[in-house]
Amino acid sequence: MKSTHLDAEQRYSQVRMNTIKAAQIKLNKTNEYKDIELKSIDGKSLKLAGWWSNSTKRKVDWDWIEGYAAFKFRYPKRFELAIWSKGELLSLSLGRPTYYGSSMRLDFIEANPDISGARVFPATLFTMITYAELLGATEVRVMKPINDDVKKYYQSFGLTYVVKGDYLYMRL
Repeated sequence: MKSTHLDAEQRYSQVRMNTIKAAQIKLNKTNEYKDIELKSIDGKSLKLAGWWSNSTKRKVDWDWIEGYAAFKFRYPKRFELAIWSKGELLSLSLGRPTYYGSSMRLDFIEANPDISGARVFPATLFTMITYAELLGATEVRVMKPINDDVKKYYQSFGLTYVVKGDYLYMRL
């Protein structure tokens, strides 16, 4: 790894930590999210996410361990989030700025398939918007929703679907 890449990784790691702290304080003030804990993705969360592949309720087949390692190496400005509640991993998500930095993309989001009822997308979206604003982005995007129901769910948060790119967006 080149020193410039390492410098960027360290710099944006601090920005991600500050983002997570700020979002945590704000979200914990609401009843729905008072028990959640926002963290960066780490070895413990990746190990637990590895167990998701054994679930019959899982809707995607993405290897978080290998996928995260590749994403982390390639995108030092990435958005990453692990959402926990009472010691249980609720979700993982990964995204990155677009090439020119005007938008922040959410490329991967997965909720724990064996825990129902946890509304992780609003907390993820809020945290991602916070990070996007810190980086100077003017738009957030949610890439490639897995089906029409998920797309409609995202639209309920004010995101607009773009057919040509298969993503939803919101101007900040």
